[in-house]
Amino acid sequence: MGQEEIVPMQAGAAGRTSRCGRSPNFQWGLWAVNMGLVLIQVELIKKLFPLGLINKEAKRPDPEGEKKLERFRGLINKNDYREKDSLYMRDMRLVVLDTETTGLRPQAGDEIISVGACIIHGGKILPSEMFHRLVNPNRPIPRLITELTGISEEMVAGADNFCAVIEDFLDFLKDSVIIGHSIEFDINFINYKLRPYNVRVNNFHLDTGIISRAINPHWKLHTLDGILASQGIEPLGRHTALGDALLTAGVFLNFLDQLERQKIKTLMDLRIYVRNALLYKL
Repeated sequence: MGQEEIVPMQAGAAGRTSRCGRSPNFQWGLWAVNMGLVLIQVELIKKLFPLGLINKEAKRPDPEGEKKLERFRGLINKNDYREKDSLYMRDMRLVVLDTETTGLRPQAGDEIISVGACIIHGGKILPSEMFHRLVNPNRPIPRLITELTGISEEMVAGADNFCAVIEDFLDFLKDSVIIGHSIEFDINFINYKLRPYNVRVNNFHLDTGIISRAINPHWKLHTLDGILASQGIEPLGRHTALGDALLTAGVFLNFLDQLERQKIKTLMDLRIYVRNALLYKL
């Protein structure tokens, strides 16, 4: 009776193998291939999303820095651009910002090594109100960055750390509108480094690259170098934080004159103009 029970099971198994056309060895091989693909995907994810992105230990805030920055928490309601919509841009206090960094990926350990900013008010740059500080990144500076910016490890060795510099910059910034070229990079970089302290730069910002595309769509290049060349501005101090901030301020003032000739004077005027220009012109 035991044999009568076993024989149909073997026949059934053989039937299944013949119908599927897959032997147990084939199925094991397929499983091994799938596992190999999974391991490859895991390695790819590790490269795209470094451990520091999810490793809370790597982001533990500096206690001293936390004390410096805690007073800046929760400022988002004070920086709503709608509160400034009706103001004339020429009459506003505008902060033109630029940073220099060790690289492009803060999530991979790159750090800020310099912060530069200047003030535009009344249609001119205020020479008495400028911000320029080196930052000690507490890591090596790549040689390419030193060659580009002129900032060496020796220069930043005695500089303040990120928290000390950014505390002073936030005092300088207040609730002003920020201007910069590809400014989202600078703001996002700063905010990534501020994240462990639950602080965020929420100020409304204007990007000179986007404004350039809106009002000068016929220009071939809307990089900072391209705009400087088109406006005939000599690139003095290029690739330094304060130098780039001053150059960007000059670019914006030229754009402001161009915008005012088209009756675009307020922040709301500019937002509507840029939105329509990018939607319908480009």
